[in-house]
Amino acid sequence: MLQLALTPRWLLLLLVLVAFVIATVLLGRWQWERTQSILDAERAAASQPIPILDAFPDRQPGQVPDDMPSESIGRPVIVTGQYDPGMQAIITSRSLDGEAGVWVVTGVPQPDGTVAAVLRGWLPDAGDAGSAVPSGAVEVQGVLQPDEPFYVDAPIDGDQTVVISSGRLARMWGAPVLPGFVVLQQERPPVDPAPIPVPQTVQTADVPFPLQNFFYAFQWWIFAGFGVVVYVRWLWIEAGREEEPALAVD
Repeated sequence: MLQLALTPRWLLLLLVLVAFVIATVLLGRWQWERTQSILDAERAAASQPIPILDAFPDRQPGQVPDDMPSESIGRPVIVTGQYDPGMQAIITSRSLDGEAGVWVVTGVPQPDGTVAAVLRGWLPDAGDAGSAVPSGAVEVQGVLQPDEPFYVDAPIDGDQTVVISSGRLARMWGAPVLPGFVVLQQERPPVDPAPIPVPQTVQTADVPFPLQNFFYAFQWWIFAGFGVVVYVRWLWIEAGREEEPALAVD
């Protein structure tokens, strides 16, 4: 096989193979980099805040969806409107940096009649001055989180409860509340005094991996390996054919 491989014909075929392997490896690498570029672009798009109602694309106008779309969990959103003084809930037994306190959740009615629940932040006590509902137009930028699934049968005591859920808030406020709640990160105009913003409870879900582009990259690398196998197999068969006449003469 070695003697045959060193003949001019097979040296030329080897050069063709080397060129083919280099080309397919580079094409696979290019496709892999394209896969990463698509991921980066989709992640950048997903990190841009969208209006709160756009996070529920299948919703009928004026109606509350049964659940939050999985792709909207952890999605940055914008809530515009006015806080409703009659729509505020105190979520008890919440700590921040090891200090006991409460969360303050306030409703922002939307143009279609639904209400977006905004977790404005943490306070050491429900009577703190920061719990006062701000007046006037507001723009909240935050992260959309799903309803809390625990303590579903916990009682409601006036404006106080131990869990955030759209159904519970809807009963407290007498209004259709969108699923989940928005964890406030920025607010315009700024409010002072105000609750201390809290970290989001559920991390943002990653965008789907572009499998098609990944398989394209993998396919090119398979072609490279296939080319090597074909070359070696072909060389082995040709070397065997050249040995047969010599064996017959012996």
